[in-house]
Amino acid sequence: MYSTKSVWVVAAVFALLSGLYSSACFSATTVHLTYPEGIDGEDISGNSQIGIAEAYLARPLRVQVKDENGEPLSGIAIEFKLVEEESKFEGAAGLPQIMDPLVESGPSGIASTTLRFGSRQGTFHVLCSPQSVEGDFIIYTVKAYRSHWLAFMLLGIVGGLAIFLFGIKFGGRGLQKAAGRRLRDAVCKLTANRFLGLLTGIVVTVIIQSSSATTAMMVSFANAGIIVLKQSLGVILGADIGTTLTVQLIAFRIFDYALLIVAIGFVLFIAGTQRYSRLGQIVMGFGLLFFGMSIMSGAVAPAKDHPTFVSFMLGVQRNPVLAIVFSAIFTAIIQGSAATIGLVLTFAFQGVINLETAIPLVLGANVGTCATALLASLGSSAEGKRIAWAHIFFKLVAVLLLIPFLGPFARLVAGTAPSLTRQIANAHSFFNIGAALLFIPFVKPWAWLFRFLVKEEEVSFKAFKPVYLDQKVLDTPSLALGQATRETLRMADITYNIFSKAIDVFKRDDEALRERLIEEDDKIDTLDESITPYLTVLSQKEMSDEEAERAVSLLFIVKNLELIGDMVSKSLMDLALKKITVSPRFSTEALERIEQYHDEIEKTFQMAIDSFASQDKKLAEDVVERKTEMNLLERQLHKEHLSLLHGSVEEVVETSTVYLDVISDLKRINSYASGIAYAVLGKL
Repeated sequence: MYSTKSVWVVAAVFALLSGLYSSACFSATTVHLTYPEGIDGEDISGNSQIGIAEAYLARPLRVQVKDENGEPLSGIAIEFKLVEEESKFEGAAGLPQIMDPLVESGPSGIASTTLRFGSRQGTFHVLCSPQSVEGDFIIYTVKAYRSHWLAFMLLGIVGGLAIFLFGIKFGGRGLQKAAGRRLRDAVCKLTANRFLGLLTGIVVTVIIQSSSATTAMMVSFANAGIIVLKQSLGVILGADIGTTLTVQLIAFRIFDYALLIVAIGFVLFIAGTQRYSRLGQIVMGFGLLFFGMSIMSGAVAPAKDHPTFVSFMLGVQRNPVLAIVFSAIFTAIIQGSAATIGLVLTFAFQGVINLETAIPLVLGANVGTCATALLASLGSSAEGKRIAWAHIFFKLVAVLLLIPFLGPFARLVAGTAPSLTRQIANAHSFFNIGAALLFIPFVKPWAWLFRFLVKEEEVSFKAFKPVYLDQKVLDTPSLALGQATRETLRMADITYNIFSKAIDVFKRDDEALRERLIEEDDKIDTLDESITPYLTVLSQKEMSDEEAERAVSLLFIVKNLELIGDMVSKSLMDLALKKITVSPRFSTEALERIEQYHDEIEKTFQMAIDSFASQDKKLAEDVVERKTEMNLLERQLHKEHLSLLHGSVEEVVETSTVYLDVISDLKRINSYASGIAYAVLGKL
């Protein structure tokens, strides 16, 4: 048994020791919390993780407890708790759950817990602090995405990009309709003035919303012999400037109004009048463009915190040449620099990239857009290939000259606007304007250089084929109609040539000429078999009423020219053969009457072609009036011939059938020629 005195002594000693221990502990309980690091210095804290809703985080949340001297402390109670504004969540349903909210630090001073996300997606913050001692606190930030978020992100980017490209194309078509024939005239009436060519390239690209399409158009025009290399160089430099205007527009962040713009455009589009319909298409196209940007912006939002994506962007910033190559390949695949730069702007809107990372991607997009012109030049003439290679040369040289000065260039651009997106758009503009200023003064030397580098191809035989039809401009109806018109005029020249020479076969009994004219008709058939399908495909495109009428008129004219060619080769030349072989020969009077009638029909035919070439409606009306005169002349020739038959002149009787058939064929040719004038007048 212990005495009462002994108990009190023991208690006093225990109390004293407890007090001393507590004092010692209290002096050591001002702790510091830090994110722990692994052996190689990597962050093993679990901070900034991205997880999937209703699933556990891949790594636990870890904190390291240290004293004032930086030594690990064990046995310290650490509390983890979710910290969010209640108004944001409106209750706890669906919130992340901390599996071990209160844990003690181990021998290395590390305390850890696991976290399981609820059904809610978004960003969450976890507060870590010591429970019963003084010390620091740490905030962990974690994000919950829905299942298969990476696939949804890629689908959002692809879908948004598709809507973006469709918006550009749809709005561009509205601009093309509004421009109409003026677009074709602006391109076809180019002169050797390089500055006029530069301005033309800007205007055309703003209208068709694609510098790649403008450059490909120049390749096709050069291939057809419409323009020469020196003229096109100014145009392609202007096209590169024109595309920057689109980028400047999309750099404005008006996503919130995208659907409103689409709605306004749709109302105008269905308004009924052609003028408002075109305006509505333009407005609706730009609305869809911004809507696509909005979709892409939302889709890439998760990527900005993903470690893999962040590492990729850091790699891009460290290696700008690799970034240029990557961007060039991507642009070549989608064939649109505006789309690539639009995607770069989307990353900028979300804060995913900075200006130093964006500039190499912009430069790569400028290089990649050359792929369209290069593809367009495949199979083209040497002049077309020169234009494509000149475009590539201009872009590559400009990029190579700028690479050593990317830092100063970025600092220059950064001072032009406070917004990152505007800085990126300005970088694109400065680059292309600078390239134009660098190369435009030396157009003649550059033209000489590419003529020297790309030689004319030597061919022993060149088959007859269309030279103006270009499948690549079918999406630009006004230009495609201009090309089809040129090819039809070429067909008209060949048809007129064989018709005008047909009379010589009758006059000289020239069998060799007869065979040549029959062979020439094969060219007319070739052009008919090319122009008609071309116009048929074009008619399926979206065109204005005026363009649709022109397409129908061209189809009608082509058919009439083909019928005239057939009349010459298959009917008149057969009759000429009969004349050559029949005995007795035609009388001098009969030949004179045929020649007189042929000359009058030839005059009608020439007037019809001239009215078509110049779209001269007054001249077309004169052709229509001559049709009646030619019909009266044909009747007069018939009457005169019948009177000779009544006299039973043997020569007339023997050649009567051939003579009357020739007159009838000439009358039918006159009717087909008059049909061309009817098409010019729009009276089909």
